[in-house]
Amino acid sequence: MTNRKRVSFKIEGPDKNNHHLELSVFVEKTKQFLDLLKTSAKDSGEDNAVFHVVRLSHSSPATIECERAGQDALPDIAAFNDIVRNLNFVEDRQTRNLSHPVLSAMEKLAQFSSKKIAWAEIQTISSDADEERVYKLDGRFRNNLREARHAEEKVISTIDGKLEQINIHNNANTFRIYTTLPHMPSVACKFPKELIGKVQDALGAFVSVWGECIYRPDAAFPYKIDVREMTPLPPSEELPSLRDLFGIAPDATGDKTSEQFVRELRDAWSKDIQ
Repeated sequence: MTNRKRVSFKIEGPDKNNHHLELSVFVEKTKQFLDLLKTSAKDSGEDNAVFHVVRLSHSSPATIECERAGQDALPDIAAFNDIVRNLNFVEDRQTRNLSHPVLSAMEKLAQFSSKKIAWAEIQTISSDADEERVYKLDGRFRNNLREARHAEEKVISTIDGKLEQINIHNNANTFRIYTTLPHMPSVACKFPKELIGKVQDALGAFVSVWGECIYRPDAAFPYKIDVREMTPLPPSEELPSLRDLFGIAPDATGDKTSEQFVRELRDAWSKDIQ
């Protein structure tokens, strides 16, 4: 028998609407629910997760029940485990373990006006009753998410990468940096209006961005930078090659051989990181 593992989103309209939801509100929250499911899966390395609606009900409350589509038309429980893990982090106030994309997706879904939505919750459904749980998207849940933001670290630092996706509409003044490092997502950059011309000239080029970098706890890379300065980097074809550097400092090793010089540097570096 196939193990049944599904995630359900329940939402109810206000009393004044006889508990009915406005269509625009229902569509918006459905999209946000899907975004949370897909973001949780992507956070675990599943980039193209597909979810099937296995139950849909309008009767109070409106209910959308989903499961991850796996191979051979069988449900995939990995996505169920991903969302349960992240929701438990919030409930147990272990939010330092949440990545920025997952935290942002949860913030959007849990935020709503009482004039439009009376209440909302996520329920996990499983053949194993011990795995079934209800997560109320209420004030306590939102407070836990706010605490997650307070745990973020801000450090003045520099990030190098390719500048893309400029947005200056309504003074948004943002772009994204894509580094050449593997496993590092793009970094959102907010820049002052004084840099608009410089940013536009650097579109598609490699730059060095300096400013206040915002990190989730224990994250190796920032998810956002409040830019203070930006410096264009020269094209790779203009950088010196190893052949160009050969013989440039013939006395750099002193009276030591190249092997002795490199060995001493390596030994000193090893002591520094211990």
